[in-house]
Amino acid sequence: MEKSFNRSVRIAQELQKKIAIIIQYSLQDPRIKTIITVSEVRVSKDLSHAQIFISFLKNYNKLNIKKLLIILNKASTYIRKLLCKEMRLRIIPNIVFYHDNSFSIGNNVSILLNDLSKKDKHA
Repeated sequence: MEKSFNRSVRIAQELQKKIAIIIQYSLQDPRIKTIITVSEVRVSKDLSHAQIFISFLKNYNKLNIKKLLIILNKASTYIRKLLCKEMRLRIIPNIVFYHDNSFSIGNNVSILLNDLSKKDKHA
């Protein structure tokens, strides 16, 4: 059981690297005008499904995020096709993209902490 866990973790790490490269260099969709970061990949135990968590360099509203996720999820079959060429796996997992908002939350917390420290210096 431990061996399959380690294998799924290694596959998730490799998928994260490969998908980030594919999105950056191989997807040539003019609707994608921002830098996309693959922050995490979760692979199911049987390696048939993968959840891809992405974040964006710009802060987008919910509508723009939803549009970008639709674009990426429609391109998932093309991304899987490219993954087949890059990875030596018997089964390439089905991939679904999700938005990871932890970066924007962390950025907001950082801004709040900076504001508090400025107020403490002036008090």
